[in-house]
Amino acid sequence: MASSQHPDSPVFRRFFQPARDALAGSKARFLCHRISDETYLAAGVLRCVSDSRTGRDFLQRHGDGGGADISVDLFFKAIQSKRRLNNLASINAGLATLMADSADDPFATIPELKGFAIYAGDGHYHAAAVHDPKCLDRSGTMRKEAAGHFFLLDLRTHFLSHLAGAEQGGCRKREHDMHALKRLGTDALRGGQPKGKKVILAWDKAGIDFAFWHKVKQSSGLYFISREKENMKLIRCGERSFDRDDHRNAGVLSDENVGPGGGSGAMLRRITYVDPIEATTYVYLTTEMSLPPGLLVLIYKQRWDVEKVFDELKNKLVEKKAWGSSATAKSTQAQFLCLAHNLMVLLEETLLKAEGIDNRKEWKRKAVRKEKAEKEGTNFVATALQRFTVRTLKFIRWLRNFVYRTTSWEAALARLRHVYATF
Repeated sequence: MASSQHPDSPVFRRFFQPARDALAGSKARFLCHRISDETYLAAGVLRCVSDSRTGRDFLQRHGDGGGADISVDLFFKAIQSKRRLNNLASINAGLATLMADSADDPFATIPELKGFAIYAGDGHYHAAAVHDPKCLDRSGTMRKEAAGHFFLLDLRTHFLSHLAGAEQGGCRKREHDMHALKRLGTDALRGGQPKGKKVILAWDKAGIDFAFWHKVKQSSGLYFISREKENMKLIRCGERSFDRDDHRNAGVLSDENVGPGGGSGAMLRRITYVDPIEATTYVYLTTEMSLPPGLLVLIYKQRWDVEKVFDELKNKLVEKKAWGSSATAKSTQAQFLCLAHNLMVLLEETLLKAEGIDNRKEWKRKAVRKEKAEKEGTNFVATALQRFTVRTLKFIRWLRNFVYRTTSWEAALARLRHVYATF
């Protein structure tokens, strides 16, 4: 039987406190005497933060470090519990408001975007679980199918949420993004925003379906922006006027109304933009018709944030493999990854605002790059938003090292300051 013990660490307590607070408000919590919700929650988050390659490795390290002694059998049964999955999703949702209140919104200085929620979404895959069955792929080879998930990232707060697991395709074909988007429904794609709130969703080319996006724009105030595919044959319906003297539109070559033809009635906006650094031309499609074109280009440029977060999960948190074979276990892992990311964002904000600690060397590098770019004539889109989009390995290593140590909060902070200044 597992104890209710957590690591007795000041760093752990501050890192984990937002999740503990959200747990208190979850309607799916339940009193379990074998492994409490709080003990289970702490173990799952710390497994994401650790660099353990297997569940057995993590559970031993967790117990050795002062965490609860949880048997392998009990932990793997817990991650297959639908009740615990619902509880985890509720806790994650509870952090959304907290992050909105604490985040430094990079879009706050742009008045035209005040009424919009802004999200980036995409799919992310990692290797199958150890006990996943093999299936026949297109080449006739027996192999395991990768575990896939679809995520949503709030570009104002960096709150990460799990939309759904990808439907399994029998090793022959991954679920297409548009198939997933349609089955998810507009409430999920709107990130839980209240009715009447306008939402912009940036998705890559796999998310283009003109009729669908036209429909959700009309019915739900959900606007999409993506890149034009090379094989599209859109019909130009007229030039749109825009303020070429507005510095935010620098690099925009044209702003047009276009349609797919075939009588679908799905009018789109096509923006052609030249990146000043790469000297590369990009073409964007959107259903949003009111914002200056340069702002829409800026929003899509920030879609890269979700790709960087995926890199954070895979390479910095070393989450490259599914924890379990069931759909519930896979979704549980995705929710834990979201929770770990969100708690790290909140802890970094606490370190900055309450303790005055940030990675000054990285900020200086960013400032130098921005200054150089501005001298070279780089435009608003390329330089407008300056923030850290992922957690650095310096921060993650520090967190890993101190969540299990009884070192005082002040001593742990002193070490982080030293790490940021030295390494």
